[in-house]
Amino acid sequence: MIINLKNEISSNLIVRLEAENLFKQLDEYSTNITMDFSGIEFINRSFAQEYLNRKFSVDYEIEEINVPDVVKNMFNVILEWNGYDMRY
Repeated sequence: MIINLKNEISSNLIVRLEAENLFKQLDEYSTNITMDFSGIEFINRSFAQEYLNRKFSVDYEIEEINVPDVVKNMFNVILEWNGYDMRY
């Protein structure tokens, strides 16, 4: 299943609740998911933190595609801040 975040949410990923709601919907499917970040122009720390927390706590695989630098950079800030030894 491919989820286009721009179409599902917005080109600006801002609200933590949007990430929560996204994963609540995905939990119903419990299958491997591909998150398409094409067209994303901005992501704030709250959304990124919630997204990564949820991603690492689910029982299914989540892959990201078309991840712009603005998203990679924010994910890397969150990962480093939380002590993960990985980079996007």
